[in-house]
Amino acid sequence: MRLNDLLGWRVIDGAGTTIGGVADVRLVQDGPVLASMQSALRVDGLIVVEHHTTRLFGYERHVGPALLRWLVHRRLGEVWYLPWNEVDDLTDGTVTTGTHRADLKRHEEMARY
Repeated sequence: MRLNDLLGWRVIDGAGTTIGGVADVRLVQDGPVLASMQSALRVDGLIVVEHHTTRLFGYERHVGPALLRWLVHRRLGEVWYLPWNEVDDLTDGTVTTGTHRADLKRHEEMARY
C-alpha cells in the first residue's frame, strides 16, 4: 500500500462511529540511517478531518489570516491527530481505531516539527 492510498479513507472508532476522513499522513524522519546518509521516514500518525477530506495547506493550524483559517475550519469541521500506534485495522477504505473521538488530540494543539 502507498501512503497516498490512505487519503480519503473513512476513520471509525471501536464503537463503529465515524470520526471523519484521512486528510494527511504525518511522517517523522527518525529511522535508521540509510545509504543516502539520511534517516529513514516512519509514519507517525494520521490527520483526520470531520467533514470534507481535502488537501490541507496549513490553514487548519496557526498560520494565515484569521478569516481564511475560519473559512477552512468551517468547511473541514474539527481536525484531529490519530497516532499510528492507535490504528487497529486498515481494510476496504476504512481505518479502525479503538480511540474514541473525544480522546483524540486536536491537530492545532500538536507541536510543530
